Amino acid sequence: MKNENGIALLLVLWVITLLTVICAEFSWTMRTETTITRNFKEGEQAAYVAEAGINKAVVELTRSLNQPPKSSRPEEPEEQELPAWEPGKEPFTFTFGDYECELTIEDENNKININAFLQEAKKNPVKLKLLLEEKIGLEGEERDTVADSMIDWWDTDHDITGVNGAERDYYRSLDDPYDCRDGELPVIEDLLLIKGIDEQLYYGDAGSIEQATTLTPAELEGLLRDGAAASGTPQKQDLKNTETPEAEGFEKRNLGLVNMFTVYSSSKDFKIDINTASVEQLLLLEGMDAETARTIVRTRTERKFASPADRLPEFKNYEIWKKDITLRSSAEAHFYKIKSSGFVGTVTRKITCTVLITRNNFFFMHWQEGS
Repeated sequence: MKNENGIALLLVLWVITLLTVICAEFSWTMRTETTITRNFKEGEQAAYVAEAGINKAVVELTRSLNQPPKSSRPEEPEEQELPAWEPGKEPFTFTFGDYECELTIEDENNKININAFLQEAKKNPVKLKLLLEEKIGLEGEERDTVADSMIDWWDTDHDITGVNGAERDYYRSLDDPYDCRDGELPVIEDLLLIKGIDEQLYYGDAGSIEQATTLTPAELEGLLRDGAAASGTPQKQDLKNTETPEAEGFEKRNLGLVNMFTVYSSSKDFKIDINTASVEQLLLLEGMDAETARTIVRTRTERKFASPADRLPEFKNYEIWKKDITLRSSAEAHFYKIKSSGFVGTVTRKITCTVLITRNNFFFMHWQEGS
Protein backbone atom coordinates (compact mmCIF):
# COMPACT_ATOMS: atom_id res chain seq x y z
CA MET A 1 0.00 0.00 0.00
CA LYS A 2 3.01 2.27 0.52
CA ASN A 3 4.32 1.74 -3.05
CA GLU A 4 4.10 5.11 -4.88
CA ASN A 5 5.54 3.97 -8.19
CA GLY A 6 3.63 5.61 -11.14
CA ILE A 7 2.20 8.57 -9.20
CA ALA A 8 4.20 10.99 -11.32
CA LEU A 9 2.69 9.51 -14.49
CA LEU A 10 -0.80 9.90 -13.04
CA LEU A 11 -0.14 13.55 -12.17
CA VAL A 12 1.22 14.20 -15.65
CA LEU A 13 -1.89 12.68 -17.23
CA TRP A 14 -4.15 14.87 -15.08
CA VAL A 15 -2.15 17.99 -16.02
CA ILE A 16 -2.37 17.08 -19.72
CA THR A 17 -6.12 16.55 -19.42
CA LEU A 18 -6.54 19.91 -17.69
CA LEU A 19 -4.45 21.67 -20.31
CA THR A 20 -6.48 19.99 -23.07
CA VAL A 21 -9.72 21.32 -21.57
CA ILE A 22 -8.24 24.79 -21.18
CA CYS A 23 -6.94 24.81 -24.77
CA ALA A 24 -10.27 23.54 -26.13
CA GLU A 25 -12.16 26.25 -24.22
CA PHE A 26 -9.74 28.90 -25.45
CA SER A 27 -10.06 27.64 -29.03
CA TRP A 28 -13.88 27.67 -28.82
CA THR A 29 -13.84 31.19 -27.36
CA MET A 30 -11.55 32.46 -30.11
CA ARG A 31 -13.73 30.91 -32.83
CA THR A 32 -16.83 32.47 -31.26
CA GLU A 33 -15.21 35.90 -31.01
CA THR A 34 -13.97 35.61 -34.59
CA THR A 35 -17.49 34.77 -35.78
CA ILE A 36 -18.98 37.65 -33.78
CA THR A 37 -16.40 40.05 -35.18
CA ARG A 38 -17.01 38.85 -38.76
CA ASN A 39 -20.78 39.13 -38.35
CA PHE A 40 -20.44 42.60 -36.88
CA LYS A 41 -18.18 43.66 -39.74
CA GLU A 42 -20.51 42.20 -42.38
CA GLY A 43 -23.54 43.69 -40.60
CA GLU A 44 -22.00 47.17 -40.69
CA GLN A 45 -21.05 46.73 -44.33
CA ALA A 46 -24.55 45.50 -45.20
CA ALA A 47 -26.08 48.49 -43.39
CA TYR A 48 -23.92 50.90 -45.41
CA VAL A 49 -24.80 49.03 -48.61
CA ALA A 50 -28.52 49.45 -47.79
CA GLU A 51 -27.96 53.15 -47.05
CA ALA A 52 -26.04 53.56 -50.30
CA GLY A 53 -29.00 51.95 -52.06
CA ILE A 54 -31.35 54.54 -50.56
CA ASN A 55 -29.14 57.37 -51.78
CA LYS A 56 -28.81 55.85 -55.23
CA ALA A 57 -32.59 55.51 -55.45
CA VAL A 58 -33.06 59.17 -54.50
CA VAL A 59 -30.57 60.25 -57.17
CA GLU A 60 -32.22 58.10 -59.84
CA LEU A 61 -35.75 59.18 -58.87
CA THR A 62 -34.70 62.82 -59.06
CA ARG A 63 -33.11 62.17 -62.45
CA SER A 64 -36.28 60.44 -63.66
CA LEU A 65 -38.46 63.28 -62.36
CA ASN A 66 -36.43 65.88 -64.24
CA GLN A 67 -36.13 63.81 -67.40
CA PRO A 68 -38.48 64.91 -70.20
CA PRO A 69 -40.88 62.35 -71.65
CA LYS A 70 -39.23 59.94 -74.05
CA SER A 71 -41.37 61.09 -76.95
CA SER A 72 -40.14 64.69 -76.54
CA ARG A 73 -36.44 63.88 -76.25
CA PRO A 74 -34.17 63.78 -79.26
CA GLU A 75 -33.25 60.31 -80.36
CA GLU A 76 -30.21 58.97 -78.55
CA PRO A 77 -28.13 55.90 -79.26
CA GLU A 78 -29.62 52.87 -77.55
CA GLU A 79 -26.52 52.27 -75.46
CA GLN A 80 -26.89 55.73 -73.87
CA GLU A 81 -30.42 55.04 -72.66
CA LEU A 82 -30.48 54.55 -68.90
CA PRO A 83 -33.20 52.43 -67.30
CA ALA A 84 -35.72 54.60 -65.50
CA TRP A 85 -35.97 54.14 -61.76
CA GLU A 86 -39.67 54.42 -61.12
CA PRO A 87 -42.06 53.09 -58.50
CA GLY A 88 -44.33 50.13 -59.09
CA LYS A 89 -41.72 47.98 -60.87
CA GLU A 90 -39.99 44.75 -59.91
CA PRO A 91 -37.25 45.15 -57.27
CA PHE A 92 -34.10 46.85 -58.53
CA THR A 93 -30.95 44.80 -57.91
CA PHE A 94 -27.43 46.07 -58.36
CA THR A 95 -23.96 45.52 -56.89
CA PHE A 96 -21.35 47.60 -55.06
CA GLY A 97 -18.17 45.70 -55.74
CA ASP A 98 -18.67 42.35 -54.06
CA TYR A 99 -21.83 43.49 -52.27
CA GLU A 100 -25.43 43.34 -53.47
CA CYS A 101 -28.37 45.64 -52.86
CA GLU A 102 -32.07 45.18 -53.64
CA LEU A 103 -34.56 48.05 -53.73
CA THR A 104 -38.30 48.41 -54.03
CA ILE A 105 -39.93 51.79 -54.62
CA GLU A 106 -43.55 52.55 -53.84
CA ASP A 107 -45.49 55.70 -54.75
CA GLU A 108 -47.07 56.96 -51.52
CA ASN A 109 -49.23 59.38 -53.55
CA ASN A 110 -51.27 56.37 -54.65
CA LYS A 111 -52.47 55.95 -51.09
CA ILE A 112 -55.10 57.90 -49.21
CA ASN A 113 -54.06 60.47 -46.63
CA ILE A 114 -55.43 58.86 -43.47
CA ASN A 115 -55.90 62.14 -41.62
CA ALA A 116 -57.81 63.81 -44.46
CA PHE A 117 -59.90 60.68 -44.97
CA LEU A 118 -60.84 60.41 -41.29
CA GLN A 119 -61.82 64.06 -41.32
CA GLU A 120 -64.38 63.23 -43.99
CA ALA A 121 -65.36 60.01 -42.23
CA LYS A 122 -66.12 61.99 -39.09
CA LYS A 123 -68.92 63.69 -41.04
CA ASN A 124 -70.07 60.56 -42.85
CA PRO A 125 -68.52 57.15 -41.99
CA VAL A 126 -70.26 55.30 -44.82
CA LYS A 127 -67.34 55.69 -47.25
CA LEU A 128 -64.86 54.40 -44.68
CA LYS A 129 -66.99 51.36 -43.86
CA LEU A 130 -67.50 50.62 -47.54
CA LEU A 131 -63.74 50.75 -48.13
CA LEU A 132 -63.07 48.42 -45.19
CA GLU A 133 -65.65 45.99 -46.51
CA GLU A 134 -64.59 45.96 -50.17
CA LYS A 135 -60.81 46.18 -49.84
CA ILE A 136 -60.03 44.74 -46.41
CA GLY A 137 -62.79 42.16 -46.22
CA LEU A 138 -64.41 43.26 -42.94
CA GLU A 139 -68.10 42.80 -42.39
CA GLY A 140 -70.80 43.53 -39.83
CA GLU A 141 -69.81 44.39 -36.27
CA GLU A 142 -66.09 43.89 -36.92
CA ARG A 143 -66.19 46.47 -39.73
CA ASP A 144 -68.18 48.94 -37.61
CA THR A 145 -65.83 48.50 -34.65
CA VAL A 146 -62.74 49.28 -36.72
CA ALA A 147 -64.36 52.22 -38.56
CA ASP A 148 -65.82 53.84 -35.42
CA SER A 149 -62.61 53.29 -33.44
CA MET A 150 -60.49 54.85 -36.20
CA ILE A 151 -62.68 57.95 -36.12
CA ASP A 152 -62.52 58.14 -32.30
CA TRP A 153 -58.73 57.76 -32.36
CA TRP A 154 -58.44 60.72 -34.75
CA ASP A 155 -61.10 63.17 -33.48
CA THR A 156 -60.42 65.51 -30.58
CA ASP A 157 -63.65 64.97 -28.66
CA HIS A 158 -64.26 62.24 -26.11
CA ASP A 159 -67.64 61.10 -27.41
CA ILE A 160 -67.81 57.49 -28.61
CA THR A 161 -68.72 57.15 -32.30
CA GLY A 162 -71.66 54.81 -32.92
CA VAL A 163 -71.96 51.85 -30.55
CA ASN A 164 -68.59 50.23 -31.33
CA GLY A 165 -66.10 53.06 -31.00
CA ALA A 166 -63.46 53.53 -28.32
CA GLU A 167 -62.23 56.60 -26.50
CA ARG A 168 -59.60 57.14 -23.80
CA ASP A 169 -61.51 55.20 -21.09
CA TYR A 170 -61.20 52.02 -23.17
CA TYR A 171 -57.46 52.40 -23.81
CA ARG A 172 -56.74 53.30 -20.18
CA SER A 173 -58.53 50.13 -19.04
CA LEU A 174 -56.17 47.84 -20.97
CA ASP A 175 -53.53 45.72 -19.23
CA ASP A 176 -50.88 48.02 -20.74
CA PRO A 177 -52.81 51.31 -20.73
CA TYR A 178 -52.11 54.23 -23.03
CA ASP A 179 -53.94 57.38 -24.10
CA CYS A 180 -56.11 57.81 -27.16
CA ARG A 181 -54.40 59.89 -29.84
CA ASP A 182 -57.23 62.47 -30.14
CA GLY A 183 -55.44 64.13 -33.03
CA GLU A 184 -53.83 63.53 -36.39
CA LEU A 185 -51.81 60.35 -36.83
CA PRO A 186 -48.07 61.18 -37.04
CA VAL A 187 -47.17 57.78 -38.55
CA ILE A 188 -49.30 55.12 -40.21
CA GLU A 189 -48.18 52.53 -37.61
CA ASP A 190 -50.44 54.41 -35.19
CA LEU A 191 -53.27 52.31 -36.61
CA LEU A 192 -51.91 49.27 -34.75
CA LEU A 193 -52.88 50.94 -31.47
CA ILE A 194 -56.55 51.27 -32.39
CA LYS A 195 -59.22 48.96 -31.04
CA GLY A 196 -60.01 46.10 -33.42
CA ILE A 197 -56.85 46.48 -35.54
CA ASP A 198 -54.21 43.76 -35.33
CA GLU A 199 -51.25 42.83 -37.52
CA GLN A 200 -53.41 40.62 -39.74
CA LEU A 201 -55.70 43.54 -40.51
CA TYR A 202 -52.88 46.06 -40.78
CA TYR A 203 -50.61 44.05 -43.11
CA GLY A 204 -53.36 42.09 -44.86
CA ASP A 205 -52.88 38.44 -45.72
CA ALA A 206 -49.11 38.84 -45.27
CA GLY A 207 -49.96 38.81 -41.57
CA SER A 208 -46.89 40.51 -40.07
CA ILE A 209 -44.08 42.92 -40.83
CA GLU A 210 -41.61 40.02 -41.13
CA GLN A 211 -43.72 38.29 -43.76
CA ALA A 212 -44.72 41.52 -45.50
CA THR A 213 -41.11 42.61 -46.02
CA THR A 214 -39.67 39.28 -47.11
CA LEU A 215 -42.09 38.26 -49.83
CA THR A 216 -40.50 37.37 -53.14
CA PRO A 217 -42.12 38.70 -56.33
CA ALA A 218 -43.58 35.26 -57.00
CA GLU A 219 -44.94 35.00 -53.45
CA LEU A 220 -46.45 38.46 -53.79
CA GLU A 221 -48.22 37.40 -56.98
CA GLY A 222 -49.58 34.39 -55.17
CA LEU A 223 -50.74 36.57 -52.31
CA LEU A 224 -52.48 39.09 -54.53
CA ARG A 225 -53.98 36.64 -56.99
CA ASP A 226 -57.76 36.27 -56.71
CA GLY A 227 -57.32 32.86 -55.20
CA ALA A 228 -55.44 30.98 -52.57
CA ALA A 229 -51.72 30.50 -53.13
CA ALA A 230 -50.64 27.03 -54.15
CA SER A 231 -49.07 24.88 -51.48
CA GLY A 232 -45.28 24.80 -51.17
CA THR A 233 -42.80 27.52 -52.02
CA PRO A 234 -44.00 29.61 -54.96
CA GLN A 235 -41.68 29.73 -57.94
CA LYS A 236 -41.14 32.66 -60.27
CA GLN A 237 -43.38 32.46 -63.28
CA ASP A 238 -43.48 33.89 -66.76
CA LEU A 239 -45.94 36.76 -66.35
CA LYS A 240 -47.09 36.45 -69.93
CA ASN A 241 -48.32 32.94 -69.29
CA THR A 242 -49.76 33.53 -65.82
CA GLU A 243 -53.51 33.27 -65.60
CA THR A 244 -55.83 34.11 -62.76
CA PRO A 245 -57.29 30.90 -61.38
CA GLU A 246 -61.01 30.62 -61.80
CA ALA A 247 -61.62 27.15 -60.45
CA GLU A 248 -63.92 26.68 -57.50
CA GLY A 249 -62.30 26.67 -54.08
CA PHE A 250 -60.29 29.85 -54.59
CA GLU A 251 -61.01 32.74 -52.29
CA LYS A 252 -60.14 36.40 -52.57
CA ARG A 253 -57.06 37.58 -50.71
CA ASN A 254 -57.32 40.84 -48.80
CA LEU A 255 -54.76 43.62 -48.62
CA GLY A 256 -54.03 45.53 -45.44
CA LEU A 257 -54.66 49.05 -44.16
CA VAL A 258 -51.01 49.89 -44.82
CA ASN A 259 -51.60 49.22 -48.53
CA MET A 260 -54.30 51.89 -48.69
CA PHE A 261 -53.41 54.60 -46.18
CA THR A 262 -50.44 56.84 -45.47
CA VAL A 263 -49.78 60.04 -43.55
CA TYR A 264 -47.70 61.55 -46.35
CA SER A 265 -49.97 61.61 -49.37
CA SER A 266 -51.77 64.83 -50.24
CA SER A 267 -54.68 62.87 -51.70
CA LYS A 268 -58.03 63.09 -49.93
CA ASP A 269 -59.67 60.77 -52.44
CA PHE A 270 -58.81 57.34 -53.70
CA LYS A 271 -56.91 57.99 -56.95
CA ILE A 272 -54.24 55.72 -58.45
CA ASP A 273 -51.55 57.03 -60.79
CA ILE A 274 -51.63 54.46 -63.57
CA ASN A 275 -47.97 55.13 -64.43
CA THR A 276 -46.54 54.53 -60.94
CA ALA A 277 -48.91 52.10 -59.23
CA SER A 278 -47.59 48.71 -58.19
CA VAL A 279 -49.54 45.52 -58.84
CA GLU A 280 -50.93 45.50 -55.30
CA GLN A 281 -51.99 49.15 -55.58
CA LEU A 282 -53.74 48.50 -58.89
CA LEU A 283 -55.64 45.66 -57.24
CA LEU A 284 -57.30 48.19 -54.96
CA LEU A 285 -59.25 49.40 -57.99
CA GLU A 286 -62.78 48.11 -58.23
CA GLY A 287 -63.06 45.51 -60.98
CA MET A 288 -59.29 45.05 -61.31
CA ASP A 289 -57.88 41.52 -61.36
CA ALA A 290 -54.30 40.33 -60.90
CA GLU A 291 -53.64 39.43 -64.54
CA THR A 292 -54.88 42.82 -65.79
CA ALA A 293 -52.76 44.62 -63.18
CA ARG A 294 -49.61 42.75 -64.22
CA THR A 295 -50.32 43.40 -67.89
CA ILE A 296 -50.70 47.14 -67.22
CA VAL A 297 -47.33 47.22 -65.46
CA ARG A 298 -45.68 45.37 -68.36
CA THR A 299 -47.31 47.66 -70.94
CA ARG A 300 -46.22 50.91 -69.33
CA THR A 301 -42.64 49.60 -69.08
CA GLU A 302 -42.40 49.90 -72.84
CA ARG A 303 -44.09 53.30 -72.94
CA LYS A 304 -45.87 55.28 -70.27
CA PHE A 305 -49.56 56.04 -70.62
CA ALA A 306 -50.08 59.55 -71.97
CA SER A 307 -53.65 59.84 -70.66
CA PRO A 308 -56.28 57.73 -68.87
CA ALA A 309 -57.60 56.85 -72.32
CA ASP A 310 -54.25 55.88 -73.84
CA ARG A 311 -54.41 52.11 -74.52
CA LEU A 312 -56.24 51.57 -71.23
CA PRO A 313 -59.79 51.11 -72.64
CA GLU A 314 -58.68 47.78 -74.10
CA PHE A 315 -58.12 46.35 -70.62
CA LYS A 316 -60.72 44.34 -68.75
CA ASN A 317 -63.35 46.28 -66.75
CA TYR A 318 -61.88 49.66 -67.80
CA GLU A 319 -65.28 51.34 -67.52
CA ILE A 320 -65.46 50.29 -63.86
CA TRP A 321 -62.04 51.33 -62.60
CA LYS A 322 -61.33 54.31 -64.88
CA LYS A 323 -62.99 56.69 -62.40
CA ASP A 324 -60.29 55.92 -59.82
CA ILE A 325 -57.18 56.42 -61.97
CA THR A 326 -55.19 59.55 -62.72
CA LEU A 327 -51.88 60.77 -64.14
CA ARG A 328 -49.97 63.13 -61.88
CA SER A 329 -47.80 65.90 -63.21
CA SER A 330 -44.05 65.65 -62.74
CA ALA A 331 -44.19 69.17 -61.34
CA GLU A 332 -45.99 67.88 -58.25
CA ALA A 333 -44.14 66.88 -55.09
CA HIS A 334 -43.80 63.10 -54.89
CA PHE A 335 -43.66 60.96 -51.78
CA TYR A 336 -41.89 57.63 -52.20
CA LYS A 337 -41.41 54.73 -49.82
CA ILE A 338 -38.05 53.07 -50.48
CA LYS A 339 -37.12 49.68 -49.05
CA SER A 340 -33.45 48.82 -49.34
CA SER A 341 -31.77 45.53 -48.43
CA GLY A 342 -27.99 45.20 -48.28
CA PHE A 343 -26.43 41.73 -48.60
CA VAL A 344 -22.89 40.93 -47.43
CA GLY A 345 -22.02 37.27 -47.02
CA THR A 346 -24.84 35.69 -45.04
CA VAL A 347 -25.84 38.97 -43.37
CA THR A 348 -28.74 41.18 -44.48
CA ARG A 349 -29.58 44.67 -43.28
CA LYS A 350 -32.74 46.55 -44.25
CA ILE A 351 -33.74 50.21 -44.28
CA THR A 352 -37.18 51.60 -45.01
CA CYS A 353 -37.66 55.32 -45.55
CA THR A 354 -40.19 57.77 -46.93
CA VAL A 355 -38.74 60.60 -48.97
CA LEU A 356 -40.30 63.71 -50.49
CA ILE A 357 -38.75 64.50 -53.87
CA THR A 358 -39.23 67.70 -55.83
CA ARG A 359 -37.49 68.84 -58.98
CA ASN A 360 -34.83 70.69 -57.01
CA ASN A 361 -34.59 69.00 -53.62
CA PHE A 362 -35.48 66.05 -51.46
CA PHE A 363 -36.40 65.53 -47.79
CA PHE A 364 -36.43 62.36 -45.70
CA MET A 365 -39.74 62.23 -43.87
CA HIS A 366 -39.28 58.86 -42.15
CA TRP A 367 -36.31 56.57 -41.59
CA GLN A 368 -36.42 53.10 -40.04
CA GLU A 369 -33.57 50.63 -39.86
CA GLY A 370 -34.03 46.91 -39.45
CA SER A 371 -37.57 46.92 -40.90
